[in-house]
Amino acid sequence: MNIEFLRNNDIVTFRVRNFSTSIEEALRMCFYEKVDNAYVKHFPSSTPYLDKIMAHYEKYAEEMFLQLMYQRPILWEKGLLKFVRRVNKSDVDWWLTGSCAACIRGIKMNPHDVDIMVDSQSIGLITELFKDDIIEPIVDTNGWLTKEFGVLFIHCRIDIASDPQSSLDEPEPVDCGPYAKSKLETIDWNGYAIRIPPIELQLNVNKRRQRIERVELIKEYIDTRRTSV
Repeated sequence: MNIEFLRNNDIVTFRVRNFSTSIEEALRMCFYEKVDNAYVKHFPSSTPYLDKIMAHYEKYAEEMFLQLMYQRPILWEKGLLKFVRRVNKSDVDWWLTGSCAACIRGIKMNPHDVDIMVDSQSIGLITELFKDDIIEPIVDTNGWLTKEFGVLFIHCRIDIASDPQSSLDEPEPVDCGPYAKSKLETIDWNGYAIRIPPIELQLNVNKRRQRIERVELIKEYIDTRRTSV
């Protein structure tokens, strides 16, 4: 896999060429645009710590894409623990969603990344705390499903998204939308208090995505919790 960084006025382009079939699938999944024989993604050249980000990308992008396709071990517990330890004494307003939120309840899933939701006002602090770990700049999405989005790589891919939009909760609430944010629960994990969405919302999103195995695991967890009360 070959990586190039192309600067053009106020834009820097991350370009990936000579990739394997599995990496191409990961690039498509991560919303890279195909141009000729390469995949590209564009970011503002004014992005803070851009040189550090490009160096981190060059070092870890291939590993990140292979993990996304389950071709390398996904050390999500190590990555999440490092993230939690670093933000624990900061003012970052954050919560965990996605499959890792189910995993820390004890539901056995196989996450391919860690999904972190933050308040938009915390983006600057997140950038400072993780300036050596950003692999895709945390930028304004210009009207996507969250206000900002970016990626860290700390043993595994860690998605950072801010201020979820109300459209996420249509036609029913999911585990990463505004409704979930208003109903967060707290779970103790490795001695840290982690805020996560209600399990019923994770059931909703996995039904929507037709992830049958995960739906069954979540249903089993819900049934077990009900009978133990």
